[in-house]
Amino acid sequence: MSHKKIIAENSTIFNYLLKLNFKLYFTIPVLNHIAEFLCASVQKGYDGSVKDIVTLSLANCHRTTFGKFLSQGVLNMEYAWRAIRREVIRVIYHYSQNQAAPIFAIFDDTIAEKTKPSSQAKSPIQATSYHQSHLKRKQVWGHQLLAVVLSCDDKILPYCVERYRKGYKTKIERICEIVATYPIPKGPAYGLCDSWYTNEKVINAHFKRGYHLIGALKTNRIIYPQGIRIQIKDFAQKYIERNDVHPVTVNGSTYLAYRYEGALNDIDNAVVLLCWHESAFKKSGTLHAFLCTDTELDTQTILEYYSKRWPIEIFFRQTKNNLGLNTYRVRSAKSIDRILLLIALTYLFCTMRTGSFCCLGESLISIRKEIKRQRVQWVYQSAQNKVPIEAVFKHIA
Repeated sequence: MSHKKIIAENSTIFNYLLKLNFKLYFTIPVLNHIAEFLCASVQKGYDGSVKDIVTLSLANCHRTTFGKFLSQGVLNMEYAWRAIRREVIRVIYHYSQNQAAPIFAIFDDTIAEKTKPSSQAKSPIQATSYHQSHLKRKQVWGHQLLAVVLSCDDKILPYCVERYRKGYKTKIERICEIVATYPIPKGPAYGLCDSWYTNEKVINAHFKRGYHLIGALKTNRIIYPQGIRIQIKDFAQKYIERNDVHPVTVNGSTYLAYRYEGALNDIDNAVVLLCWHESAFKKSGTLHAFLCTDTELDTQTILEYYSKRWPIEIFFRQTKNNLGLNTYRVRSAKSIDRILLLIALTYLFCTMRTGSFCCLGESLISIRKEIKRQRVQWVYQSAQNKVPIEAVFKHIA
């Protein structure tokens, strides 16, 4: 082990990069920088800055060197994402076949909020703009991010995390392009989404890849019960009575559900479920509607499957709180895109480094302990190799 290189080439991080065949795509200096990012971003106190990446990984370079790697270095994004997706697909196929469970492709967007710069700022963060935050219910400044995770048997892995380029393509168009790259399923497979993405284009894109779609619906959508054109909310208020619904229990909560099967605007045939919590039947603002293109699924299963959309929200929260998805501090659009790739890679490494899925929280604790052991080992071997103590201090200071 070189006294200038704390992250050993036989470390778990390097072994995982080799498992993904990154050595075929990238040079050793690039692999070193990727390993440094993985090492730093899992540490306590990581704040998303380039300085933190260098400091927490004890990299043998200046922060400007790493900054130039992100903004100018040779890092083929297409190759890296291809390797990540190949591994994600392999793992999800494995769990799907072993558990005889369906595959879920869950997609949504989130906002990485930033501070709006003053008009005199010399180098503001690129590609920022105002976006509507559903959580804060107002416009916020930052980047809107699109993400897709593949899930099976409660295990979720990142398939795509990218910056939405406002004015280039609509979110619907971009999601349809991503869907076109989905793996062809070997069994039942479903796309899961909120009401923003439940439309004809997204449904057709999923059909082409062998997926059904289960998504939330806005209650102003038009349905045609008995050939009558009516909004879902109006139909529920005027025509559905207590004896028309039946209770369904999902994840410990009981809901009252009404099942409609037929046409919607631009959709020839689908199941639409109208649901209320059992304690709020027909109360104002409590109606929820869901669409499923697989008409053979029963009501209970549709609602259970839709509840599996929630893990993408957990993915957003975990990556924002632990891996810097909300706090990255690079400024150029190219650097931001590379940071997003590296965050997805870090999540994949954390959850799958042992060969079987481990939740992120538990994995971070284990990885941090492993990194501490490696650093103690590095100091010990430096002493064995008679490296001057000043040189050791200089490297870890």
